[in-house]
Amino acid sequence: MTSSMSTPAVMEDTPTAVKSELLCFVASKTAIMAFDDIVKVCASFFREEEIIEARCILEKVGVSMHRRRGDDKFRSTVEDITKAVLNPGLTLPTFYATDLNRLPPVDIKHCDVSAILVELQALRSEIRNMRQLQDEVSALRNQVNELIQASEGPNKSDVGQGSSKSFAHCAVDLQMTGMASRPTANRDDRSKQKARSGVVRKTVIGASASNKHVASVKTFRHVDIFVSRCHPHTADTMLTDCVDVVKGELQVHDVSCTKLKSRYEYLYSSFHVQVKVASSDFKKAIDLFMSAEAWPSDLLVRRYFPPKDGEQ
Repeated sequence: MTSSMSTPAVMEDTPTAVKSELLCFVASKTAIMAFDDIVKVCASFFREEEIIEARCILEKVGVSMHRRRGDDKFRSTVEDITKAVLNPGLTLPTFYATDLNRLPPVDIKHCDVSAILVELQALRSEIRNMRQLQDEVSALRNQVNELIQASEGPNKSDVGQGSSKSFAHCAVDLQMTGMASRPTANRDDRSKQKARSGVVRKTVIGASASNKHVASVKTFRHVDIFVSRCHPHTADTMLTDCVDVVKGELQVHDVSCTKLKSRYEYLYSSFHVQVKVASSDFKKAIDLFMSAEAWPSDLLVRRYFPPKDGEQ
């Protein structure tokens, strides 16, 4: 797996290819991941020595790097590395990776099959333990049945004593099997309640175009959209004009655009776009505005969820 950047040369002795899994990952994912996401993945996945090695490689090719200190020095170093890779004024070699296991998976195309197999093995082990527990419960039931039969034997004077012992064992059996039988009992209770309640009728929503004697209340909903990777000089009106193009035949009652505080405002800008539509068109609006074909190339578009009170 390789990735490269073509920019004007600044050093004649810059190598054409350098082995570095971290730099290869950063250079290949800058086109599909946000800056903060790349930094978070690299800082949590790669080891400290790999981060220091990547910094030394950039220093050898003529990139000026700061020597960070403090508790958060490795995350700061990853930020400096990502900025250097994103800098169009630098000439960097082609970074390649030989150990593909050191490239963290970030989407469905890079699914970690080994992690899935580990989870599958753990699930199989839990199922085997449950079967073993069922066998132990069955053995306890058999012992209880034998005690009951022994208490009902020829010596009837000991019936009361044997019954008390059998009840004690039954209590232990019920206590151990209670958790296993509770879900089945709950399902049976729900099915009985549904049978008693009869057929549940669906809610009816009027759709007649000729009967206009009564008017319904117009209700509206807001589609909140997060748009990022915009040019730093993008204005709010540009996003509003973009929504007017995207909506097509959808009736939009209001559009508001708010610029969000980006961590690196000189690299990109982010916006919160709120589109007001009728409640009946809410699902259609979500499908429309969450479509990749509706937005300009390379923009990052997601659903926006406003923060709760007191949260940043």
